[in-house]
Amino acid sequence: MSLAELASMAVTAMTTGVASGAGTAVVDEVRQLVRGGLERSEEGRGALRRLDAEPVPDGAADDVHARLTALLEEDPEFARRLRAALEPAAPPPPAAPPTVHQQINIGGNADHSTIVIGPVELPRTRGVLIALTSIGVVLAVLLVLGFRSVLNGLTDDDGGGSQGSDGRRVTALKNESDVNAILPDSGALPGGWVITDPPDVNKGAIYDDCGQACTGALFGGTVRHEMEPSDGAYFAVETYDTAEHAAARFKAVRESQNRNTDLYDPMSIDPVGDESIAYRKKIVNASEAVAGARVGTVVTWITYRTGDSSLEPADLNTLTRMLAERAQQAQNGEKPFARAEF
Repeated sequence: MSLAELASMAVTAMTTGVASGAGTAVVDEVRQLVRGGLERSEEGRGALRRLDAEPVPDGAADDVHARLTALLEEDPEFARRLRAALEPAAPPPPAAPPTVHQQINIGGNADHSTIVIGPVELPRTRGVLIALTSIGVVLAVLLVLGFRSVLNGLTDDDGGGSQGSDGRRVTALKNESDVNAILPDSGALPGGWVITDPPDVNKGAIYDDCGQACTGALFGGTVRHEMEPSDGAYFAVETYDTAEHAAARFKAVRESQNRNTDLYDPMSIDPVGDESIAYRKKIVNASEAVAGARVGTVVTWITYRTGDSSLEPADLNTLTRMLAERAQQAQNGEKPFARAEF
Protein backbone atom coordinates (compact mmCIF):
# COMPACT_ATOMS: atom_id res chain seq x y z
CA MET A 1 0.00 0.00 0.00
CA SER A 2 1.40 3.41 -1.01
CA LEU A 3 1.64 6.30 1.45
CA ALA A 4 -1.12 8.16 -0.40
CA GLU A 5 -3.42 5.14 -0.11
CA LEU A 6 -2.52 4.81 3.56
CA ALA A 7 -3.45 8.45 4.07
CA SER A 8 -6.74 7.94 2.23
CA MET A 9 -7.72 5.05 4.50
CA ALA A 10 -6.82 7.07 7.59
CA VAL A 11 -8.84 10.11 6.46
CA THR A 12 -11.81 7.89 5.63
CA ALA A 13 -11.65 6.36 9.11
CA MET A 14 -11.70 9.88 10.57
CA THR A 15 -14.59 11.21 8.50
CA THR A 16 -17.00 8.25 8.24
CA GLY A 17 -18.84 6.14 10.81
CA VAL A 18 -17.91 2.77 9.34
CA ALA A 19 -16.85 1.05 12.57
CA SER A 20 -18.78 -0.50 15.39
CA GLY A 21 -17.97 -2.93 18.20
CA ALA A 22 -14.32 -3.93 18.00
CA GLY A 23 -13.89 -1.73 14.92
CA THR A 24 -14.57 1.42 16.95
CA ALA A 25 -11.32 0.87 18.83
CA VAL A 26 -9.42 0.68 15.53
CA VAL A 27 -10.92 3.94 14.26
CA ASP A 28 -10.18 5.64 17.59
CA GLU A 29 -6.57 4.46 17.39
CA VAL A 30 -6.22 5.80 13.84
CA ARG A 31 -7.78 9.14 14.78
CA GLN A 32 -5.43 9.55 17.74
CA LEU A 33 -2.40 8.76 15.61
CA VAL A 34 -3.42 11.16 12.83
CA ARG A 35 -4.30 14.00 15.19
CA GLY A 36 -1.15 13.50 17.24
CA GLY A 37 0.96 13.63 14.08
CA LEU A 38 -0.70 16.63 12.44
CA GLU A 39 -0.78 18.72 15.61
CA ARG A 40 3.02 18.91 15.52
CA SER A 41 2.82 21.70 12.93
CA GLU A 42 0.76 24.87 12.54
CA GLU A 43 -0.35 23.78 9.05
CA GLY A 44 -1.49 20.41 10.39
CA ARG A 45 -3.39 22.02 13.27
CA GLY A 46 -5.10 24.37 10.81
CA ALA A 47 -6.17 21.47 8.61
CA LEU A 48 -7.64 19.66 11.62
CA ARG A 49 -9.53 22.77 12.75
CA ARG A 50 -11.06 23.14 9.31
CA LEU A 51 -12.00 19.44 9.24
CA ASP A 52 -13.71 19.74 12.63
CA ALA A 53 -15.56 22.94 11.64
CA GLU A 54 -17.01 21.94 8.27
CA PRO A 55 -20.21 19.84 8.32
CA VAL A 56 -19.40 18.42 4.86
CA PRO A 57 -15.62 18.25 5.00
CA ASP A 58 -14.78 17.54 1.32
CA GLY A 59 -12.20 20.30 0.93
CA ALA A 60 -10.99 20.00 4.51
CA ALA A 61 -10.51 16.26 4.08
CA ASP A 62 -8.40 16.89 0.98
CA ASP A 63 -6.24 19.30 2.99
CA VAL A 64 -5.81 16.75 5.79
CA HIS A 65 -4.97 14.09 3.21
CA ALA A 66 -2.26 16.27 1.68
CA ARG A 67 -0.75 17.21 5.07
CA LEU A 68 -0.89 13.59 6.23
CA THR A 69 0.77 12.27 3.07
CA ALA A 70 3.60 14.75 3.50
CA LEU A 71 4.00 13.76 7.15
CA LEU A 72 4.13 10.06 6.26
CA GLU A 73 6.93 10.78 3.75
CA GLU A 74 8.89 12.80 6.33
CA ASP A 75 8.44 10.43 9.29
CA PRO A 76 8.91 6.70 8.45
CA GLU A 77 8.29 5.68 12.07
CA PHE A 78 4.94 7.47 12.11
CA ALA A 79 4.09 5.76 8.80
CA ARG A 80 4.98 2.40 10.29
CA ARG A 81 2.70 2.96 13.31
CA LEU A 82 -0.22 4.04 11.16
CA ARG A 83 0.27 1.12 8.79
CA ALA A 84 0.33 -1.27 11.76
CA ALA A 85 -2.97 0.14 12.99
CA LEU A 86 -4.64 -0.32 9.60
CA GLU A 87 -2.85 -3.45 8.39
CA PRO A 88 -2.68 -6.02 11.25
CA ALA A 89 -0.96 -9.30 10.53
CA ALA A 90 -3.53 -11.90 9.58
CA PRO A 91 -3.34 -15.71 9.10
CA PRO A 92 -3.42 -17.07 5.56
CA PRO A 93 -6.97 -16.78 4.23
CA PRO A 94 -8.99 -19.96 3.64
CA ALA A 95 -9.56 -21.28 0.17
CA ALA A 96 -11.64 -18.81 -1.76
CA PRO A 97 -15.27 -19.78 -2.34
CA PRO A 98 -16.67 -19.85 -5.86
CA THR A 99 -16.86 -16.34 -7.22
CA VAL A 100 -18.98 -14.62 -9.83
CA HIS A 101 -16.78 -12.61 -12.14
CA GLN A 102 -18.10 -9.25 -13.26
CA GLN A 103 -16.50 -7.20 -16.02
CA ILE A 104 -15.59 -3.55 -15.62
CA ASN A 105 -15.07 -1.61 -18.84
CA ILE A 106 -14.29 2.04 -19.33
CA GLY A 107 -14.86 3.06 -22.92
CA GLY A 108 -15.52 5.98 -25.24
CA ASN A 109 -13.49 9.12 -25.78
CA ALA A 110 -12.35 11.48 -23.06
CA ASP A 111 -15.58 13.53 -23.21
CA HIS A 112 -18.19 10.79 -23.66
CA SER A 113 -16.87 7.60 -22.02
CA THR A 114 -18.80 5.09 -19.93
CA ILE A 115 -18.08 2.72 -17.02
CA VAL A 116 -19.66 -0.74 -17.18
CA ILE A 117 -19.84 -2.81 -13.96
CA GLY A 118 -21.54 -6.12 -14.73
CA PRO A 119 -25.00 -5.25 -16.07
CA VAL A 120 -24.81 -1.61 -14.95
CA GLU A 121 -23.58 1.14 -17.28
CA LEU A 122 -22.59 4.49 -15.75
CA PRO A 123 -21.51 7.73 -17.41
CA ARG A 124 -17.85 8.53 -16.88
CA THR A 125 -18.38 11.83 -15.06
CA ARG A 126 -16.33 13.46 -12.31
CA GLY A 127 -19.10 12.79 -9.76
CA VAL A 128 -19.29 9.09 -10.61
CA LEU A 129 -15.50 8.68 -10.41
CA ILE A 130 -15.36 10.43 -7.03
CA ALA A 131 -18.19 8.24 -5.71
CA LEU A 132 -16.53 5.03 -6.90
CA THR A 133 -13.19 6.08 -5.39
CA SER A 134 -14.82 6.87 -2.04
CA ILE A 135 -16.66 3.54 -2.04
CA GLY A 136 -13.40 1.72 -2.74
CA VAL A 137 -11.62 3.41 0.16
CA VAL A 138 -14.50 2.74 2.57
CA LEU A 139 -14.58 -0.92 1.54
CA ALA A 140 -10.85 -1.16 2.16
CA VAL A 141 -11.29 0.26 5.67
CA LEU A 142 -14.18 -2.13 6.32
CA LEU A 143 -12.04 -5.08 5.24
CA VAL A 144 -9.25 -4.01 7.61
CA LEU A 145 -11.69 -3.59 10.49
CA GLY A 146 -13.21 -6.98 9.68
CA PHE A 147 -9.81 -8.67 9.86
CA ARG A 148 -9.14 -6.95 13.21
CA SER A 149 -12.47 -8.11 14.63
CA VAL A 150 -11.88 -11.70 13.50
CA LEU A 151 -8.36 -11.73 14.92
CA ASN A 152 -9.54 -10.32 18.23
CA GLY A 153 -12.26 -12.95 18.39
CA LEU A 154 -9.75 -15.73 17.79
CA THR A 155 -7.09 -14.56 20.23
CA ASP A 156 -8.94 -12.77 23.01
CA ASP A 157 -10.26 -14.93 25.82
CA ASP A 158 -11.75 -12.81 28.55
CA GLY A 159 -8.49 -11.47 29.82
CA GLY A 160 -5.88 -13.60 28.06
CA GLY A 161 -7.35 -17.12 27.97
CA SER A 162 -5.94 -19.79 25.62
CA GLN A 163 -7.45 -22.74 23.78
CA GLY A 164 -5.82 -26.09 23.12
CA SER A 165 -6.18 -28.24 20.03
CA ASP A 166 -8.75 -30.38 21.89
CA GLY A 167 -11.02 -27.38 22.44
CA ARG A 168 -10.22 -27.06 26.17
CA ARG A 169 -9.94 -23.44 27.26
CA VAL A 170 -7.94 -22.07 30.18
CA THR A 171 -9.53 -18.87 31.43
CA ALA A 172 -10.16 -17.11 34.72
CA LEU A 173 -13.68 -17.53 36.12
CA LYS A 174 -14.29 -14.08 37.57
CA ASN A 175 -17.91 -14.36 38.69
CA GLU A 176 -19.52 -15.94 41.73
CA SER A 177 -22.11 -17.51 39.43
CA ASP A 178 -19.33 -19.51 37.70
CA VAL A 179 -18.44 -21.27 40.95
CA ASN A 180 -22.10 -21.85 41.80
CA ALA A 181 -22.50 -23.52 38.41
CA ILE A 182 -19.50 -25.82 38.94
CA LEU A 183 -20.68 -27.05 42.35
CA PRO A 184 -22.82 -30.14 41.65
CA ASP A 185 -26.57 -29.90 42.18
CA SER A 186 -28.90 -32.83 42.87
CA GLY A 187 -29.07 -33.65 39.17
CA ALA A 188 -25.31 -34.22 39.01
CA LEU A 189 -25.39 -37.16 41.46
CA PRO A 190 -27.23 -40.51 41.42
CA GLY A 191 -30.71 -40.76 42.89
CA GLY A 192 -30.91 -40.88 46.68
CA TRP A 193 -28.27 -38.19 47.27
CA VAL A 194 -29.54 -34.98 48.86
CA ILE A 195 -27.92 -31.63 49.63
CA THR A 196 -27.31 -31.29 53.36
CA ASP A 197 -25.08 -28.19 53.26
CA PRO A 198 -26.23 -25.80 50.50
CA PRO A 199 -23.76 -24.12 48.13
CA ASP A 200 -21.68 -21.46 49.88
CA VAL A 201 -19.55 -19.19 47.65
CA ASN A 202 -17.37 -16.31 48.81
CA LYS A 203 -14.63 -14.10 47.39
CA GLY A 204 -11.10 -15.37 47.85
CA ALA A 205 -9.97 -18.81 48.98
CA ILE A 206 -12.14 -21.12 51.07
CA TYR A 207 -9.81 -20.76 54.06
CA ASP A 208 -8.32 -17.39 54.99
CA ASP A 209 -5.12 -18.79 56.51
CA CYS A 210 -3.55 -20.10 53.30
CA GLY A 211 -1.27 -17.04 52.86
CA GLN A 212 0.77 -16.73 49.69
CA ALA A 213 -0.35 -20.18 48.55
CA CYS A 214 -3.70 -18.57 47.70
CA THR A 215 -2.30 -15.67 45.67
CA GLY A 216 -4.71 -14.84 42.86
CA ALA A 217 -7.72 -16.54 44.47
CA LEU A 218 -10.97 -15.20 43.02
CA PHE A 219 -13.74 -17.29 44.58
CA GLY A 220 -14.12 -20.35 46.77
CA GLY A 221 -17.24 -22.49 47.13
CA THR A 222 -18.43 -25.66 48.87
CA VAL A 223 -21.46 -27.94 48.93
CA ARG A 224 -22.22 -31.20 50.76
CA HIS A 225 -24.32 -34.13 49.50
CA GLU A 226 -25.26 -37.16 51.60
CA MET A 227 -27.07 -40.47 51.15
CA GLU A 228 -28.59 -42.48 53.95
CA PRO A 229 -27.48 -44.04 56.14
CA SER A 230 -23.97 -42.55 56.32
CA ASP A 231 -22.44 -41.99 52.87
CA GLY A 232 -21.56 -38.47 51.83
CA ALA A 233 -19.37 -36.22 49.72
CA TYR A 234 -18.08 -32.71 50.38
CA PHE A 235 -17.18 -30.75 47.23
CA ALA A 236 -14.84 -27.72 47.27
CA VAL A 237 -13.90 -25.44 44.36
CA GLU A 238 -11.48 -22.52 44.18
CA THR A 239 -10.97 -20.32 41.09
CA TYR A 240 -7.78 -18.36 40.37
CA ASP A 241 -6.79 -15.51 38.06
CA THR A 242 -4.14 -17.63 36.28
CA ALA A 243 -3.36 -21.31 35.81
CA GLU A 244 0.04 -20.68 37.43
CA HIS A 245 -1.56 -19.44 40.66
CA ALA A 246 -3.96 -22.39 40.64
CA ALA A 247 -1.01 -24.77 40.22
CA ALA A 248 0.78 -23.13 43.16
CA ARG A 249 -2.30 -23.60 45.35
CA PHE A 250 -2.68 -27.24 44.29
CA LYS A 251 0.99 -27.88 45.05
CA ALA A 252 0.69 -26.36 48.53
CA VAL A 253 -2.34 -28.51 49.44
CA ARG A 254 -0.69 -31.63 48.06
CA GLU A 255 2.48 -31.00 50.07
CA SER A 256 0.42 -30.46 53.22
CA GLN A 257 -1.37 -33.76 52.67
CA ASN A 258 1.93 -35.54 52.04
CA ARG A 259 3.29 -34.32 55.36
CA ASN A 260 0.23 -35.58 57.24
CA THR A 261 1.27 -39.25 57.11
CA ASP A 262 -0.31 -40.03 60.50
CA LEU A 263 -3.77 -39.39 59.08
CA TYR A 264 -3.60 -40.12 55.32
CA ASP A 265 -2.12 -42.75 53.03
CA PRO A 266 -1.63 -42.12 49.29
CA MET A 267 -4.34 -43.70 47.15
CA SER A 268 -4.28 -44.58 43.46
CA ILE A 269 -6.97 -43.21 41.11
CA ASP A 270 -7.01 -42.59 37.38
CA PRO A 271 -5.49 -39.24 36.26
CA VAL A 272 -7.99 -36.36 36.19
CA GLY A 273 -7.58 -32.84 34.74
CA ASP A 274 -4.12 -31.28 34.47
CA GLU A 275 -2.97 -32.90 37.71
CA SER A 276 -4.67 -34.95 40.42
CA ILE A 277 -3.98 -36.87 43.61
CA ALA A 278 -5.91 -38.91 46.20
CA TYR A 279 -5.50 -40.10 49.82
CA ARG A 280 -7.32 -42.56 52.04
CA LYS A 281 -7.98 -41.45 55.60
CA LYS A 282 -7.05 -43.75 58.46
CA ILE A 283 -10.25 -44.20 60.48
CA VAL A 284 -11.90 -47.13 62.25
CA ASN A 285 -15.16 -48.80 61.21
CA ALA A 286 -15.63 -46.50 58.22
CA SER A 287 -13.88 -45.33 55.08
CA GLU A 288 -13.04 -41.82 53.99
CA ALA A 289 -10.86 -40.52 51.16
CA VAL A 290 -9.97 -37.16 49.65
CA ALA A 291 -9.10 -36.42 46.03
CA GLY A 292 -7.98 -33.22 44.36
CA ALA A 293 -7.61 -32.08 40.76
CA ARG A 294 -6.49 -28.93 39.03
CA VAL A 295 -8.19 -28.00 35.77
CA GLY A 296 -6.70 -24.88 34.20
CA THR A 297 -7.41 -22.04 36.64
CA VAL A 298 -9.64 -24.12 38.95
CA VAL A 299 -8.66 -26.28 41.93
CA THR A 300 -11.17 -28.91 43.10
CA TRP A 301 -11.22 -31.16 46.17
CA ILE A 302 -13.62 -33.90 47.27
CA THR A 303 -13.96 -35.64 50.64
CA TYR A 304 -15.87 -38.89 50.13
CA ARG A 305 -17.11 -41.00 53.07
CA THR A 306 -18.85 -44.38 53.42
CA GLY A 307 -20.23 -45.86 56.62
CA ASP A 308 -18.15 -49.02 56.35
CA SER A 309 -14.97 -50.17 54.67
CA SER A 310 -16.61 -50.53 51.26
CA LEU A 311 -15.28 -47.30 49.75
CA GLU A 312 -14.44 -48.02 46.12
CA PRO A 313 -11.61 -46.08 44.43
CA ALA A 314 -13.69 -46.18 41.22
CA ASP A 315 -16.50 -44.23 42.93
CA LEU A 316 -14.04 -41.62 44.20
CA ASN A 317 -12.59 -41.37 40.69
CA THR A 318 -16.09 -40.89 39.25
CA LEU A 319 -16.87 -38.02 41.63
CA THR A 320 -13.48 -36.39 41.05
CA ARG A 321 -13.81 -36.59 37.28
CA MET A 322 -17.37 -35.22 37.38
CA LEU A 323 -16.29 -32.13 39.34
CA ALA A 324 -13.22 -31.61 37.12
CA GLU A 325 -15.33 -31.86 33.95
CA ARG A 326 -17.75 -29.27 35.31
CA ALA A 327 -14.79 -26.95 35.98
CA GLN A 328 -13.58 -27.41 32.40
CA GLN A 329 -17.03 -26.88 30.94
CA ALA A 330 -17.29 -23.57 32.83
CA GLN A 331 -13.93 -22.46 31.40
CA ASN A 332 -15.13 -23.44 27.93
CA GLY A 333 -17.99 -20.98 28.35
CA GLU A 334 -20.59 -23.74 28.76
CA LYS A 335 -23.10 -24.28 31.54
CA PRO A 336 -21.62 -27.26 33.46
CA PHE A 337 -23.59 -30.42 32.83
CA ALA A 338 -21.31 -33.34 33.81
CA ARG A 339 -22.84 -35.83 36.27
CA ALA A 340 -21.60 -38.85 38.21
CA GLU A 341 -22.80 -42.36 37.38
CA PHE A 342 -21.86 -45.14 39.83
